[in-house]
Amino acid sequence: MAKKILIIVLIVGSVFAVNFNINAADAVPGTTRKAGGFDRTRPNKFTASLKNLGRYFLLYIPNRFIDATDIITADLNIGGGFAAEMQATRYLQLGGSYGESYFIAKAYARQYGSGHKDTNHFGFIFMEKDITFVNEAAGSIKEYVIDFPQFSTADYHLDAFRDDDVDFWKLGIRMGWVIELGLGIHPVEIADFITGIFFLDILNDDF
Repeated sequence: MAKKILIIVLIVGSVFAVNFNINAADAVPGTTRKAGGFDRTRPNKFTASLKNLGRYFLLYIPNRFIDATDIITADLNIGGGFAAEMQATRYLQLGGSYGESYFIAKAYARQYGSGHKDTNHFGFIFMEKDITFVNEAAGSIKEYVIDFPQFSTADYHLDAFRDDDVDFWKLGIRMGWVIELGLGIHPVEIADFITGIFFLDILNDDF
């Protein structure tokens, strides 16, 4: 009886020993951690949150200043174009622009630089047609195409508006012949500036 008990104990002990050796072989050096130990490589969420909070307050004033400058945009165009248009969003507009020109701009959504524009646009209240190509872009100016040749209701869902190449909700004016000047005020940027004062970045453009 004693021999049987001894044999059983030896078998069970051998199984545990084999299992321990396998687990030890599978472990990668440096990845194991003792209970109650301290692993400096593990991210600390509290520390990361403090860093993000400190960065936010450090950049609070610069972000509010940049948000304020985002409200107004301007561009200067030189070429063979003609423009006489006003708009209070694309749902309330009058006039149009036509021709090719080269431009420099402080444009919507923090676009700064220059480019080439070929446009044929006319709008009346909420109706418009717009064929515009912007290319040869430099700086942060984005190239885009608006191909809306049929005179119909202004369409917010065009890619140029959805991708923030152009602001559908702009209040603006454009005048000139050969030399054109465009000015714009952006209600969405006004809302972003105001909410940013109260720590809400609705356009997600803070640094």
